[in-house]
Amino acid sequence: MPNDQPRSPAQQTALIVIDLQQALCDAAPPAEIELVIGRIAELLEWAEARSWPVIFVQHWTDPGTILDRGSAGWQLAPVLRDLEPAFHLEKNVLSSFEDGRLDAWLKAHDINRLCITGMQTEYCITAACEAAAALGYDVILPIDAHMTIDGPEKSAAEIVAEANQRLCAFAQCLPAASLATSNLN
Repeated sequence: MPNDQPRSPAQQTALIVIDLQQALCDAAPPAEIELVIGRIAELLEWAEARSWPVIFVQHWTDPGTILDRGSAGWQLAPVLRDLEPAFHLEKNVLSSFEDGRLDAWLKAHDINRLCITGMQTEYCITAACEAAAALGYDVILPIDAHMTIDGPEKSAAEIVAEANQRLCAFAQCLPAASLATSNLN
C-alpha cells in the first residue's frame, strides 16, 4: 500500500564560515581560538565528505582599521586560504544576509539548512543565525565552533556561552564533534 503521507523535501545543508579572519583570530584568546579553528577545519572536512557547499563570509571595515580590505588582518585565517568556497561574500555590515545576495544564492541552490561557524559571536554570528531563522532556514550552531574576543566586561568564553544559550532557543545547538554522529546529510 503506498504511503500517502506527504514527504518533506530533503534537507540541503551548507556550511557557512563567517569572518574567520587573521586580525580577529589574533585578537581572540589563543588557546580558545586554536580549538575553534581546529573544529572548523574538521567541519570543513566533514562538509566536503557530504558534498555540502561551503560559504566564506569576509568582513571589511574602513581604511586604516584592522579589517581594512586587502590588509594582512583582513585576510582569511590560514585554515581557509587554500580552499575554494562555493560562494564568497564580502560585507561591511553585521548580518551576512543584509543585502540579499547570500539568501538569493542559497535559494538558487535549494539550500534550506545552514551550519554557521566563525568569528565574533555576539555580532556577526548572532546576526547571521537570527536572520537565517527569520528567512526560514533551519539553523545548526556548533556551540564550540564560533568565537569572539574578550569584551570590556565579559570574557570571550562568557560571551560565547551567553550567545549559545540565547541562540539555542531557535537553532539546533550541538558540539561540532556530534555532527559526525548525527543523521545530517
